Amino acid sequence: MSSSRHVRFAESVGYAATPSPSHSVSSLPSSYGPWTPPNAFNGNLPLGAPMLHPVLSFAGPEPNVAFNISLPVANIRPMKNIAPSVLLEDATFPRLPSLVLTHPRLFWTITVEPAEGNFVLVRDVFNAIYTSLRQQASAAEYERLGSEAQRQVTKAFTKRYSRMPNAQSQTFEKSKGLKRVDFLGSMVTFMGLNQSQMGPNCWDLVLA
Repeated sequence: MSSSRHVRFAESVGYAATPSPSHSVSSLPSSYGPWTPPNAFNGNLPLGAPMLHPVLSFAGPEPNVAFNISLPVANIRPMKNIAPSVLLEDATFPRLPSLVLTHPRLFWTITVEPAEGNFVLVRDVFNAIYTSLRQQASAAEYERLGSEAQRQVTKAFTKRYSRMPNAQSQTFEKSKGLKRVDFLGSMVTFMGLNQSQMGPNCWDLVLA
């Protein structure tokens, strides 16, 4: 019997509301000092490939920010001496009007577009990851998974609504159904982005 009986699917698939500016990563505490990235906008990349801002770039076992992508971006905390103003800097050089992020566990790509202006900023990337993964998933998408993947998705779904502070909020969160973030299982820690082979404006989302 299908394990889909353990998860809920909302009646319609829609977009979660984009967090207001007061709930964006621009609200990081101002106590963090200026950040001087060790490899700012340099490195060995294919000729003509855009260079990713180092705060977003995958740099090994310790990311530049603590970001659980299943939680609102207001929960992001710096792991190093990063000034809040870095979030208003360009996400790439040269500047790009949009980015595309991919992950092997997702059927969907994440499109990053600027909230203001014409070019993507660092904070736009974080906001796009969270809001995109809050979109609802359908029963048909769930059924495309193998039995083990379904088990992991169901476990992630249960863990997500169970962490709400009381029974009423847990029931409400559960009623909203399966989200795209649940397809990532336990891999919800942002580690950075790697250049993708799909195109010059495409990056692979690295999670742990």
